[in-house]
Amino acid sequence: MTNIDFLLSRFSSVALRDPVPDDQQLHQILSAAMCAPDHGRLRPWRFVVIPKNKRAEWLKSVEQSMTEQGYDYPESYIKKVQHNFSCAPMVIALGMRKITEKTSVSIDEQLMASSAAVMNVLNAVHALGFAAKWITGPIDNKGVVQHIGFSEPYRMLGFLFVGTLCDAEQTPPRLNVDDYVVVWDGKPAQFKVDQ
Repeated sequence: MTNIDFLLSRFSSVALRDPVPDDQQLHQILSAAMCAPDHGRLRPWRFVVIPKNKRAEWLKSVEQSMTEQGYDYPESYIKKVQHNFSCAPMVIALGMRKITEKTSVSIDEQLMASSAAVMNVLNAVHALGFAAKWITGPIDNKGVVQHIGFSEPYRMLGFLFVGTLCDAEQTPPRLNVDDYVVVWDGKPAQFKVDQ
């Protein structure tokens, strides 16, 4: 398989199982973030690995935050969060530090750099033969964000679920790239997908 074929074979996996990356592999995977494009070399991305032996404790705090803080989450959503996070083989919380001191790099650019870092991590997971998906989850909940450690000056970006691809899952069909790309001809771009 060529490098480009490899990149084109990555997808967000719905169903994950053990095994997960070991400590050395996880270090390699997270090191890929350090290669992301980053205006000003601020390295705003941050990662919190939630170990399996702490997951129940963390989930208890999540459930408490989702029910006590006056948020209007449907019971079905709370159960879905509990199920997804308890079943995920590995969970990594994603965040960024909003750096404002001694820099002219905007928060938007820092968000783009952090997102690129997460994409590098997703590709590294794939390169080592594992699978992952990036979800937002309850990132709007102050209690959840605070318990992870992503209160101001940080911003929570979601979670990665990492594991091994379940055998039954197939690569989803790819959309036609031509629907998303135009060659500029001097007029405002019009994309087929938006017609």
